[in-house]
Amino acid sequence: MLAIRRRLRQVEFDIFTTVPQWFFSDSIGEQFSYHKFNSDIGLVQVTPFSEDLTATVSELDQAQKDAHRQVEQAAAILRGEDAQLVVCDIAPLGIESAQAAGLPAALVENFTWDFIYAGYTDEQPGFNPHIPRLKQVFALADTHIQTAPVCQFDPSAYRVEPVSRPPMKSSSSTRSRLGLSEDDRFILVTLGGIEEKYDARKALKQHSDCIFVLPGSTDQLRRDENLILLPHHSDFYHPDLVQASDAVIGKLGYSTVAEVYQAGLPFAYLPRPTFPETPSMAKFAHREMSALELTYPDFLAGRLGDLPERLLAIPRRETPGINGADQIAAILLEKYA
Repeated sequence: MLAIRRRLRQVEFDIFTTVPQWFFSDSIGEQFSYHKFNSDIGLVQVTPFSEDLTATVSELDQAQKDAHRQVEQAAAILRGEDAQLVVCDIAPLGIESAQAAGLPAALVENFTWDFIYAGYTDEQPGFNPHIPRLKQVFALADTHIQTAPVCQFDPSAYRVEPVSRPPMKSSSSTRSRLGLSEDDRFILVTLGGIEEKYDARKALKQHSDCIFVLPGSTDQLRRDENLILLPHHSDFYHPDLVQASDAVIGKLGYSTVAEVYQAGLPFAYLPRPTFPETPSMAKFAHREMSALELTYPDFLAGRLGDLPERLLAIPRRETPGINGADQIAAILLEKYA
């Protein structure tokens, strides 16, 4: 959305999601309409590294019962707003609503939910009825764009580089606001926007020659020895924190990988071993980034060894210079503007 707005100043957005409104305000400003819609079930998360498959199937079953009402409600809003295009971040409701409103739909993904659910059918057969329906819905998209790292290649789709939000402030400005100098060595520890209390703090404090910034670890900003603790929604824009750091320890999730890749930083990643996206993401991290693996149990138990020092010894890579967001904006504006 930000990349499109930079090219088409008068564009207006209607956002259908349960993601908090502040996330979009922080990213693209206030010029959008927000509709609280449960547009995408995804996976019910217990922690950043574990899912509740039974609860997920239950929610999928209910969503299927509510689908017609939801689609008609969204389509009515789209018609009332005189929308021209529906862009779907793997949300099947968007494609169905576009069809109901007589609008084109663009699907943007590095995986689709039928692919993810297929990886869990042995453990939870309740996913089986949903997979063919979702596959059929995703196939209805008028434009299909796949963002690296892709899990399941579609030869007919457009391919673009990793998509991430660009930083808004300079590295020196962000460091100054954190109370850090340019010489301070600073590692960002992030679990991808999901709030969690960090049990590894004692181990991190043992690396006293390094400062760790931990978003989502407190109710308000505070300093605890060599730790800087930030709330889940703080005054610090996450891409700014990435850009200002010397290295990142984080969950192997798309947004974190893309932001770290765009910044050219060393990355110690915590994989989700059972998540079907993990093999593609890990392969990309080792091929295109300076990546080391750290298991979540080792992280929680504080078994870090010399990992922080090894990370900081890795030089920053040259940044790619191409953001998939800009490529997607160019594709969509050429086809639909």
